[in-house]
Amino acid sequence: MLRLALTMLFTVLASAPAFAQPVFANPFADAPTYRAERGSLTEASYRVRYEATYSERGATPVVRELVMDVAPDWSLVRDGAVTRLYDFKLNRVFVIYGDSFSTMNGLADVTFRVMERQNRTYLARVMSAAGARGDLADACDAESELGLAIPGSTDAGATEIRERAGAFSLRCAGREVGGFTPGDGAAAPAAFWPTMYAVMITHPALHQRVRDTGRAPAQMEITYREAPGPLTRRAWRLVAVETVSTPYPLDAALRNETAATIDQLAPGAGAAGAEAVAGRAQGGAPTLQSWDHHLRTVSRRDGEAAAAMLIGLTYNMFPELQCDAGQPHFVCDLVRRVRSLEDRGPWSQLEVAIAEQQRNPAAAIAAMQSAQNSRHRDHPALGATFALALSQFNQDQLAQARAAGLPTDIAALQNRALIAFPYNPAYWTDVGDRFGYNYEWPSAFLFYDVAYSLPMPSALERNQALVDKRAQMQRIRRDFPDATLSLTP
Repeated sequence: MLRLALTMLFTVLASAPAFAQPVFANPFADAPTYRAERGSLTEASYRVRYEATYSERGATPVVRELVMDVAPDWSLVRDGAVTRLYDFKLNRVFVIYGDSFSTMNGLADVTFRVMERQNRTYLARVMSAAGARGDLADACDAESELGLAIPGSTDAGATEIRERAGAFSLRCAGREVGGFTPGDGAAAPAAFWPTMYAVMITHPALHQRVRDTGRAPAQMEITYREAPGPLTRRAWRLVAVETVSTPYPLDAALRNETAATIDQLAPGAGAAGAEAVAGRAQGGAPTLQSWDHHLRTVSRRDGEAAAAMLIGLTYNMFPELQCDAGQPHFVCDLVRRVRSLEDRGPWSQLEVAIAEQQRNPAAAIAAMQSAQNSRHRDHPALGATFALALSQFNQDQLAQARAAGLPTDIAALQNRALIAFPYNPAYWTDVGDRFGYNYEWPSAFLFYDVAYSLPMPSALERNQALVDKRAQMQRIRRDFPDATLSLTP
């Protein structure tokens, strides 16, 4: 599907009770650490078995077993050959292999669904403006496929639930799109509902009606159209509700392989991130005092221009810097002299950053060309600045940059910066944003988790970009409570 826009939400969000779960967390922690952080390791005693049938766009149905073991605040899901642990207390999803696991943020999936729902609204408007006609997917289809509706959305599907002979059907925009038959087994524990939300995706109105029964549904199905053509159908038939004694499945002996997962996305970044989060990279996490010493050392060894290439990075890591009359930090001297330095690289870097903030590609290209005359034209920090500007270029502007001999591989530029300066949270969130813009939110959250786990307290507390991103994710969790389990402190 074409990704025509990333239309950000967060304009119609209301207040709600606080959550105790973290928004971001260390993706590299070992199993004993995760077990210690969650505290209680209560067993799962509730198991449901479903026969799940999926038919994509009219294709031959695929049938597999779906098993959920549910504890008070976690669940273990076996869906075909994949085993996942949903830990609602830690806000983590763990994929468990034979003797290892990988982990991702529990908000990654719902964030994708929120952003994709917004994208569908944008696409519908574009198609309508273009005069498109025919049997196209509508809001009912999007909400059924993604399992959510945007609060206050003007294009939400109008739904109605009807009951007949003990079964319920869901109508949306005047047509039947799904339904369910209530179950009569034991009442489902609270953690069953966010688990169902994650693995049995259906229209939110249907999900809510099932939840109101308090029991796992005996049968449930949903149909939707992704594009002109046959419908996609998801259906679940309850096989059994059982009482079990399943221990917390993240065994202390399991290895965390998440760094390897990140390395597949950005070679070397997983290892660099793990070392930085642990405070072992490059001799330890910098402090304002040690970084001042580092800049002075770079200036003496390589010249003031080399130190000045780190101005922007310095402010990302230490946003408390004000450079007033009483601030003795060496970066303040560099800021005052940057425009007069003989090597124009540092000033060109700032010009690229300003042009990027102003969304002025022509000015960015001119500044990037100027930076190529610097002896520091291959500096990783300069490359990271280039990458942000390049991310705004259209195809014609990218062609112009290539013709000028400028580096245009955004992923490579950002990756070099990550490895060279792993303690800068902004470099990690920039890479996460790149994946997010491509709707690869599980990957994006891997890099966000690294950023917010770095031992850089002032950056995490005061860097406005990080503050805003944390607030956005908190608002997604607040506005879509079906995706999480509310645990008060």
